[in-house]
Amino acid sequence: MNTIFVQIPSYRDLELIPTIEDALEQAHSPENITFGICWQYETEEELHYIAPLKNLKNCRIVTIPASESRGVGWARSEVQKLWQGEKYTLQTDSHMRFVENWDAILIEMLKQCPSKKPLLSAYPAWYEPPRNILNHNVTGIEFDEFAESGVVHIKCSGEDLSQYSCPQLGAFVAAGYIFAEASIIREVPADPHIYFFGEEFLIAVRSWTRGWDIYHPHKVVCWHYYNFKHRVAQRPLHQNDCEEWVSLNKLSEQRFRQILGIERSRENFGIYGLGSDRSLIQYVYFYLKNALSWASVQVDESVEVLANKELES
Repeated sequence: MNTIFVQIPSYRDLELIPTIEDALEQAHSPENITFGICWQYETEEELHYIAPLKNLKNCRIVTIPASESRGVGWARSEVQKLWQGEKYTLQTDSHMRFVENWDAILIEMLKQCPSKKPLLSAYPAWYEPPRNILNHNVTGIEFDEFAESGVVHIKCSGEDLSQYSCPQLGAFVAAGYIFAEASIIREVPADPHIYFFGEEFLIAVRSWTRGWDIYHPHKVVCWHYYNFKHRVAQRPLHQNDCEEWVSLNKLSEQRFRQILGIERSRENFGIYGLGSDRSLIQYVYFYLKNALSWASVQVDESVEVLANKELES
C-alpha cells in the first residue's frame, strides 16, 4: 500500500489546520495519508487550537510548550518518532497548500528517478492564505553563499523545470519539501542539535554520502506561505520568542562545521554525521561538475582525478 507519513513541525502556526485540511482534500488517496505533528504552543488557547485534529484517526500529535522548543531540527526529530512504518514520507511545513492528486504525483515522479534511493526536493511556489496561489514555478536549487559562520546558504536556481518530462538531478534540498521512501528516516534522521541555519545543506550531504540521489520535481505539487519581512502579520518564530536562541544557534553552527570537517572535533556524530557510501569530496566534485557544465565551464583535471581516486578506493 502506498502509505505516506507527512512530517509537520509547527511552532504556534495557525496555518497548521488549514494545511492538513487542504492536504486531505487534494489527495488522491486520503486514506493512505498519516500526519506526524509536533505542536509547540505558548498559550492555553494555542494548546486547544489543535483539538479538531485529535478527532482525525490519521493524525499523530505530540504537544510541547514553546518554552521547551529547541529549534527546527529538534522539532523534526520529535515528529519522526511518530513514524510507524509508512512506505513513503513527505517532510514539509505547517503552512502549505497542495495541488490536486499531490500524493499520486509525488509517487509517480519518484518512480521516474533512475536511482535505487531517490529523493525529491524543491523550494515550493508561493501562496497566501486562505488559498491565493501566486505562481506555479518549479525550479531547482543552487548554492548562494557562505555565511561568516561557515554555514552554506542555498537558493532557488530560477531554471524552469516544467520544460522537462521527469525530475532533474540536483545537489541540494529544501527542508520544507522532501519526499522519499520512509527508510530515509532511519538512515538520515533529523539532527535535534541543528537549530535552523545549515539544516538543508547538512541534510543534502548526509543523504548523498549515504547513497541517496537528489532530484528536483518537474511538476508543481505544493505551495508555501513564505514569512517575508514586508508582511504586516508574520508567523511566530522561535528566535523571536526565545532568549536562548543565539546560544543554541552558535552551538548549531559549530556542529555544522564539525560534521563537515571544517572545524576539528573528537565527537563521533554517528547517524548524524556523514555516510560512508560516498565521500564529501565526491559530493563537492559532483556538484561542481554539474554546476560548471551547466555554465559550459571545464572542471579542473586535478579535481576530477582526486574524485576518481576516491571513487576507486
